[in-house]
Amino acid sequence: MEPARAKADIIPYSAEYSGQVRSWIDSEETYRYVCRGQEFPPPEDIVDSWQRSGVTSHLLFSQSKPVAYGELWERPLEMAVEIAHLIVDPYKRARGYGVKMLELLYQRAAHRENVAKVVLNLYGENEIALGCYLKAGFEITGTSSYTVGLRMVRMVKQSDK
Repeated sequence: MEPARAKADIIPYSAEYSGQVRSWIDSEETYRYVCRGQEFPPPEDIVDSWQRSGVTSHLLFSQSKPVAYGELWERPLEMAVEIAHLIVDPYKRARGYGVKMLELLYQRAAHRENVAKVVLNLYGENEIALGCYLKAGFEITGTSSYTVGLRMVRMVKQSDK
């Protein structure tokens, strides 16, 4: 069964998984793509440093193990939620878990009040991530306003609420 169709769900992130999620940042390239990090390896507390007000962090579990991490950032002035820091366990990449995580994060965001769209940014020339985002229903709308990369959007339809 494809992971995107597998029974899996996201749960709220907890700090006990910090080291595991950090271990998924397995190269300079991954570090740059996930959080525009420059000096590899990332600091021990990198994942904990992402936890703050206005951000809800989630883990995707499959077969009782975390396989992906992602965040929802509130963007009230845009009537949007941004998906950020999406990362999949390197041993589970290219198996549909990224698409599954995006689908579930989108569903969580779409059910929020006053949310008209879900946005994400693609940094660098990460063709695998681009394919994942497109499969999850996101469309390229231009370039990011604050860094080099593509801005992608998935509009929230009433049927998704």
